[in-house]
Amino acid sequence: MQEPRHRTAREELRAIFISYRRSDSAPWAGRLAADLRKYVGKERIYLDIDSNLPARDYVVALEQALLESRVVIAVLGPQWSNSLNDQKRRRLDDSSDLVRVEIETALQKGIALIPVLVGGATMPPAHELPSSLQTLTRLQAVRLADEDWPYDFGRLLETLERYAVLPASEAEAVPPNEVTLLTTTRYERTLQASRRRAFDALTGAVELLRYPIAEVSPEAAMVMFNARRGGVVSAEVVDADPGYSVVVLKLPSAKMSAVVGASVALAFFTSGISLAAGPALWAWQRRFAVGFLDNVEGVLEGRGVGEDSSLLPGIHAWRTRRREI
Repeated sequence: MQEPRHRTAREELRAIFISYRRSDSAPWAGRLAADLRKYVGKERIYLDIDSNLPARDYVVALEQALLESRVVIAVLGPQWSNSLNDQKRRRLDDSSDLVRVEIETALQKGIALIPVLVGGATMPPAHELPSSLQTLTRLQAVRLADEDWPYDFGRLLETLERYAVLPASEAEAVPPNEVTLLTTTRYERTLQASRRRAFDALTGAVELLRYPIAEVSPEAAMVMFNARRGGVVSAEVVDADPGYSVVVLKLPSAKMSAVVGASVALAFFTSGISLAAGPALWAWQRRFAVGFLDNVEGVLEGRGVGEDSSLLPGIHAWRTRRREI
């Protein structure tokens, strides 16, 4: 029996699922999708009118795409909460309403959710929504005004980047050489998040810090990446108590493959740290692990990442990004 193949960095999950109601906000959703495709790439945006395959069951395809997305954008127009069906009943009161199902699934699965207000819409009050959707009203919304679209869209991009949705040119990492971890040091941190949400934050931190990805497996909630001076790191998310997950880091502490080991050893020696210097290496690894796990929490909470803890103290990698909207 053939073993399941791990996804590579280039085969990572879709970045953004756009939820909207056609009768309420189709023109804005279409414009938003077009602009986002220019930013993150066409294949990383899910919009039902052009992403579903005709031969597949609509609901199954919809749910699969939703669960395979890093961020859900809920486009709310003026009639989002008051739209009526053919029987003159409010659509949101129907538990099978697709828009309601999309938002409920995102909330239940812990997928990052960003409300986007268009057409002059305001956030509906909690008491007007089904109980399963009331959490939506407590989320920070982004407004997209027609007259200020470029500026507002830029603000949305900044919000997306804090959840590690990167431009297409930055989202693909170059795999490092093959590596085998023979001896490792283990670090852990418990997060208040589902395994899926914690894994999104983990891979998001790796991408925001521009660490080259060697291997990634969403099914196993595992990623291997090159932490520059720290060598190749293995990270995975495991279940803990209900509502909690544990991020486990394994850092090389003794032997590595010849090719990668030599390059990492050179990096340590040229920076004044020898792989043989046990206490110094242990102290550096602890600093890296704590800093990296802090950055994972930052992505989980929508704050993005801070200092790159793989660099020596006092060294900061300032990067500028240019956007064309």
